[in-house]
Amino acid sequence: MSSFLKKKFGQNFLIDENILNKIKDLIPKEKLDILEIGPGNGKLTDKVITKRPRLLTLVEIDDDLIKDLNLKYSIYKNIKIIKSDILKLNLDRKYNLVISNLPYNISSQILVKLTLLDNNPKFLILMFQKEFALRVLDKKLNSINSLVKCFYKINLNFHVSRNCYRPIPKVDSSILTFKKLTKNLIDKNEVNNFILFKRKLFSQKRKSLKNILKKYNLNEKFNLDLRVENLDLNELIKIFRAINL
Repeated sequence: MSSFLKKKFGQNFLIDENILNKIKDLIPKEKLDILEIGPGNGKLTDKVITKRPRLLTLVEIDDDLIKDLNLKYSIYKNIKIIKSDILKLNLDRKYNLVISNLPYNISSQILVKLTLLDNNPKFLILMFQKEFALRVLDKKLNSINSLVKCFYKINLNFHVSRNCYRPIPKVDSSILTFKKLTKNLIDKNEVNNFILFKRKLFSQKRKSLKNILKKYNLNEKFNLDLRVENLDLNELIKIFRAINL
């Protein structure tokens, strides 16, 4: 590849063939419409192609990498390449699967965007910085997993050593898979208010719910002596709905 790595895009390329094959094997079946975010040098893309996607859309922000990708995949009629910032791109097409070795610096923003799409994908296969992945998986609620778990069941598949990348980053990574819930825990018309509600609670997470929500008459319905992180998700949603009725 002719392109050099650019720190502003958080570029660290996965080069370990064993890990690349393990990620490819997580794709549940062939003939899917797949979106790959930040294909970079195409190492993972080459593996995805072996799963015979019906459509594979590649979204890459780097001009130099786009040139290389266009040259490399010009013979494939089922591959569409888009030069764009994924956070600014209107994802109006429904994809069965999104796969990505996400840039660490915007991984949370991308995860939230995918989660809140009107046609959010049935499956996500995403690689995160290990520390962030553990936050998403945490049994205790936090600002990110309290939203994502309203829409997806999340699984840890495996961790990835920093030595599997070039250049070598300072941290290890983790592969998580997300499977869309049969029924969302919150409705579309509740999403914006729920985000504001949880943001308020987690910005004061060291306080008890009794102190944060003292202006509401909830004492008889809920255990407000707890902190927000000690609630289960269904209880958090019940409190949210009691306030927003």
